This record gives sequence, C-alpha cells and structure tokens, in this order.
Amino acid sequence: MRFPRLLTVAAIAAVLAVPFAAQAQTAPSGPVNGAPGAHAGHHRSPFMHALRSLNLSPDQKAQIKSISTQSREANKNADPSTRKANRAKLEQQINGILTPQQRTALSAEIAREKAAAPASK
Repeated sequence: MRFPRLLTVAAIAAVLAVPFAAQAQTAPSGPVNGAPGAHAGHHRSPFMHALRSLNLSPDQKAQIKSISTQSREANKNADPSTRKANRAKLEQQINGILTPQQRTALSAEIAREKAAAPASK
C-alpha cells in the first residue's frame, strides 16, 4: 500500500518539476547570434565610448563627470530637441577640457567606433 502512494507522490513531483526545468534551460545567459546583450537599451554614443579610451587626468575626469551630471539633470523631462542641443553643448564643453592631442585621438576613435558599428538604421 505504501509503494503505490510513494510512486504517485514521485510522479506528481516529477510532473511539477518539468516546467521549471524546461524554463531554466530556455533562458539565454548572454548574446546569441549577434543579439544585443544586457545593456541593449542603453544607447551610449560613440563620443562617450571613445572618451573612455583616452588617458584622462584625474582633474579632467572630475570636470567631465561634473558637466555630465549637470547635462543629465538638464535632460530630465526635456523634449528630444532640447536633449540633442544639450548633447551638443556637453560634447563642446568636453572638447574644451581635452588637450589638442586628446581631441585628435578622440576624433580618430569616434571614426573607428562608427566604422565598426553595425548599420542599424
């Protein structure tokens, strides 16, 4: 009498476990076949990405962080045209902080980033 009851409990447990096991197997852990990764919704510009490749001094980093924070605050609840204008102003201010050599390196890195980026539009 105990064996059929044990068998029934084991069968029910197995049936309940199958959907969870199947769900765990279908979730991809990273980019698949060129699919975007975890930060796909974050559209970092080639300018900001290239800026990270420069050898900035601690003072330059602090200045850039400060104006970036101000720009981010100005963009809260702003319309797209205002955001675009703020972005241009931010890039102009950052260029003012960089040395001529860093500006040259930044331009070259931006061109490389744009050339390497897949055509999404």
